[in-house]
Amino acid sequence: MAFRLIGWREYLFPAPSTIGRSFVDMLSLSPAFGGRPMLWAPLVSLVRLIVGFAISMAVGGLLGLAMWRFAALDRFLGPLFLGFQTLPSVCWVPLGILLFGINERGILFVLVMGSAFAVAIALRDGLSVIPPLYQRAGLMLGARGWRMYRYVLLPASMPALAGSLRQGFSFAWRSLMGAELLFHAVRWHGLGFLLQAGRDYSDVAQVVAVMIVMIGIGMAADRFGFARLQERVQARFGLV
Repeated sequence: MAFRLIGWREYLFPAPSTIGRSFVDMLSLSPAFGGRPMLWAPLVSLVRLIVGFAISMAVGGLLGLAMWRFAALDRFLGPLFLGFQTLPSVCWVPLGILLFGINERGILFVLVMGSAFAVAIALRDGLSVIPPLYQRAGLMLGARGWRMYRYVLLPASMPALAGSLRQGFSFAWRSLMGAELLFHAVRWHGLGFLLQAGRDYSDVAQVVAVMIVMIGIGMAADRFGFARLQERVQARFGLV
């Protein structure tokens, strides 16, 4: 009824029932979709996300730790990483194609470049708020060298690490969707491919249905995964 009153046309903005039918069709064995794309596409995207996000956390974590430890490096890389963080992730796609071609490595390149800098900045900022008293107390108790990092600084950095995980995931998920949307010619088809396929066939219902799935996965991962992890870490350290 609302669509009739407002005057939107079905092919421009489909009704919720049409979007629901499109979602069910992509879950079924409909020959038009070649199987169950809505079942396999999220799994393909999640596998890519896990691999790329792990790389982003490793690279961003090391860079963030180095920036926190060495002030000169922070003064050099800090503004540069802030600039990279503001760059939309799809801007890395042309460079990824030129360096790696249209393949899985190109997708992972866009994902890592779109999220590693955010992880590094978040971890650096979180480590910067560790009270210097912790280090002095560790020195008084004999924690020097690697023991200082293992028994004092690493536990104290857990709240910052949990926060950087949550922020890095949001950047990684957006980067992956943008990469899949433009790297749609790869062998394994993720959610970005379904979004591009809906655009190619002018199927607005499919486009909206895929967007809803993208939003749902992002919200579920943040709410039931990273948000709870951050809350537990903060509670463990008496921050909530």
